[in-house]
Amino acid sequence: MIFVGSVIYLALIFGVMLWRGISIEPEWVVLALLVIAVALGRGRTFVVDWAPFLLLFFAYEAMRGYAGQTGFAPYDLSGLERALFAGTLPTITLQDAFYRSEVVSVQDVVAMFFYFMHFPLPIVVGFVFWVRSRDHYRRFIAALLLMAMLAFVTYLFWPSAPPWYQFQASAAGSEETVHKILNETVEKLWGPNYWVSPLYTHLNPNKFAAFPSLHAAFPALAAVYAWRRYRWLAVGLIAWTAAVALSIVYLGEHYVVDVLDGFVYVAVAAFIVEAVSRWRFKPARPSA
Repeated sequence: MIFVGSVIYLALIFGVMLWRGISIEPEWVVLALLVIAVALGRGRTFVVDWAPFLLLFFAYEAMRGYAGQTGFAPYDLSGLERALFAGTLPTITLQDAFYRSEVVSVQDVVAMFFYFMHFPLPIVVGFVFWVRSRDHYRRFIAALLLMAMLAFVTYLFWPSAPPWYQFQASAAGSEETVHKILNETVEKLWGPNYWVSPLYTHLNPNKFAAFPSLHAAFPALAAVYAWRRYRWLAVGLIAWTAAVALSIVYLGEHYVVDVLDGFVYVAVAAFIVEAVSRWRFKPARPSA
């Protein structure tokens, strides 16, 4: 009963926020989950376990913004993308086929939904792990934060330009144009009324934090950690990851190579965390 109520409660909260143009940020997600934890009689434990994660995650977000202020010129990955797809760019192919700048299409809204669920999904999945096993939750969160920090180092020393930046309509001599569909759709739906908390407006988002794509990596990591314990959830997360990958490429926010690199970071982070976990809890050999 609590599970069904929790699903309805979260769907209602996030649905209303999306409908009314309110940015879904980690603090709102964690506060919503705190209510469920209190209903489960585990409010104090939730605060103890989740406060460090929230603090570290905001530290990462702040550093990610800082990485965009270093002055390093962003790399152009379009050549690598063309090499992978026989001279074509999937973003331009998708936008030419499906995007109409004069209207808001269903695919624009669906892609925007998957993009905006970047924060809620891994946090909600982490909550599912936490309810069943605090140890499993901690390993997942450790891998999530490690992956974010590895990505931060990449953004710091190897920034890359996303498709919307590399192929702006105003670019001199450019015959190809990538629309920043996300911003254009937000403007059409909410105009200047789209609300972002002051906390996030001062974090200096990094427009060159494209390679790797954490939008694709977060749900993929969640799928990895769900696979052995919650196979049905893992299958759903794999499908979700595929939908996110298609959405961010269509929106012009990432190249496919960004997505593939994100999966590499998933593998590295999960391997390191699980190896360290096995080493720490390796049973001692009995003395002769």
